[in-house]
Amino acid sequence: MNALVQTEQLSHGTIECNDIAATRRFLNEFLGIDVVRPLAEAQYMWKGGPWSVVCVCVDGEQKDQGPENRFRLAVDSDAEVEASHKAALTHRDDYAIKKVTDVVSEGGVKSFMLQDLNHVWWEIAHVDLAHYDRLFATGDKH
Repeated sequence: MNALVQTEQLSHGTIECNDIAATRRFLNEFLGIDVVRPLAEAQYMWKGGPWSVVCVCVDGEQKDQGPENRFRLAVDSDAEVEASHKAALTHRDDYAIKKVTDVVSEGGVKSFMLQDLNHVWWEIAHVDLAHYDRLFATGDKH
């Protein structure tokens, strides 16, 4: 591709939160995401690789987005999806989880979604790590 901007890497994206400590606890203890706070107003989420998400503390309520705007976290098996779903329902109040969807199986991917204390949607899915390699190798269908 001959793009006008010659990017080398997708570095990071951002989400908003009001309570950095509660958000860090949810990300680290519940989702198993590594978190570091290099700035007073922001912390970085990371799960390996060259890409991270910056969580920026803001005043006021975060924008409520629909579940189509979500982060997908891969787990090792369908059983792990079920166990994660059970954990989300069991610990919903402990981590201020707002919504938890039912588990679904679609296109060979078993998953469910939850909305966290900051209105951010997370999908917990069993999808093999080569899924995106195949997706981009196949290319556009429409």
